[in-house]
Amino acid sequence: MQESDLIGIPEDSISTPALIVDADILEANIEKMQSYLSEKGVSLRAHAKTHKSPYIGQIQMKTGAIGLCCATLAEAEAMVQGGLNNILITSQVAEADKLQRLASIAADADISIAADCRENIAELSEAALSRGSTIGIVIEVDVGMGRCGVRSAGEAVALADETVARDGLRFRGLMGYEGHAVFIGDRTDRRRTGLAANHLLMESVNAVRARGIPVEIVSAAGTGTYDIAAGMEGITEIQAGSYIFMDLAYEKLGLPFEISLTVLSTVISRPDQKTVVLDCGMKSISVEREMPRARGYDGMEVFKLAEEHALARVDPSGKSPLRGEKVSLIPSHCCTTVNLHDRIFLVRNRHVEAVLPVSARGVH
Repeated sequence: MQESDLIGIPEDSISTPALIVDADILEANIEKMQSYLSEKGVSLRAHAKTHKSPYIGQIQMKTGAIGLCCATLAEAEAMVQGGLNNILITSQVAEADKLQRLASIAADADISIAADCRENIAELSEAALSRGSTIGIVIEVDVGMGRCGVRSAGEAVALADETVARDGLRFRGLMGYEGHAVFIGDRTDRRRTGLAANHLLMESVNAVRARGIPVEIVSAAGTGTYDIAAGMEGITEIQAGSYIFMDLAYEKLGLPFEISLTVLSTVISRPDQKTVVLDCGMKSISVEREMPRARGYDGMEVFKLAEEHALARVDPSGKSPLRGEKVSLIPSHCCTTVNLHDRIFLVRNRHVEAVLPVSARGVH
């Protein structure tokens, strides 16, 4: 069936497994985040690693986001090809071919990238000069993840000096992602950990400014800490992504966003009264944090995922789906679930409104 033939069909007619996004909830989540941050005077740089779709990125930009984050160079390439601009790549690039690709797209779009060492600054400068482009530099500060990023304000200042001295580069600012805080269940603990991370970022920001170097961008946070970082004086933008879809992990935090993304599956076997077998396994839904949850069946528990099958237990005396019926599953992690699919079915009022290619899935 051609994609054009899918427009308007009922949701329960979609071949499974399929990635479904409720358009009304998606738009409400986007508007809610944008409105909150606008009231706080903080910008949204929405993270495209969640949706990997230029179409959704365009909705975010039209709603008020100043730009997008991308986790990989190839995600950024897909967004630029989809007509998007003002992109921050939040991971470092070290390979020679990727440096050249980065410099190439920087000739056509406003591109910045995270950096955390002098060697990388030199490589980025050389690549930009070879392509006649300008690459924006955002120094990453390790604020507690123990991953990438400079470890001190002194290192941040030295790297800012190095950037300013290099041709082909434009120093933009600093970023620090408090990913170790975003899933802390207790709100007080999450706030304390998030603010401590934000303070570490601001120490480096203030040190760079004290050096006499202007800082335009101070970028931080994720969906779990967006409101905490937005209240920190000096942070200019929030990198939230998962708020548009939500999932079982974020649902536990009591955030003001609803789940818009599910994986539609079909019951392919009822071998006994207590067992339901679905056509949705690890190749179509993430299982990294916990098992998915079936929507609309309170007594149904998914207890195992194989490659192409989900096994669930049901109470024989309660409501359960019959063979051939459709079941919507809520994933534990929306971002890694999206990366398993080639397309998103955007559904409104239980009918397909659009079929969106997941343009940046599986690319790096």
